[in-house]
Amino acid sequence: MNKMKQLLVILGCFLAFSCNSQKQDDEKLIGKWDGSLKDSKTGNSIEKIVLEFTKDGKFLQHLGEGKMLNTIESTYEVQNDKIITVDNETKEKAEGKYAVKNDTLTIAFEGIESKYVKVK
Repeated sequence: MNKMKQLLVILGCFLAFSCNSQKQDDEKLIGKWDGSLKDSKTGNSIEKIVLEFTKDGKFLQHLGEGKMLNTIESTYEVQNDKIITVDNETKEKAEGKYAVKNDTLTIAFEGIESKYVKVK
């Protein structure tokens, strides 16, 4: 009986570990991506945006240009085909489906699909 209990504890630890390790690193995502911010009602382009994903889990959104440049800092993780971000200031969590094909990153967020081109 004691060996059975020990096996269950080991199995429980293993299961907890495997559930936890669902977040993955996606090397294709690392880097800067050029795109434009879209209006949620019309889908029209409003302003330039550069998304930056770092190896250490930082997600930076650079909005605007020149003196009007504003950077929003967040953290991110990848789970299956989703990017989950948490804003550093507001702690607001956002989730969107994504796909990387060649030099194009497509993110679907709240029904709007945005495409970004890898900055070389």
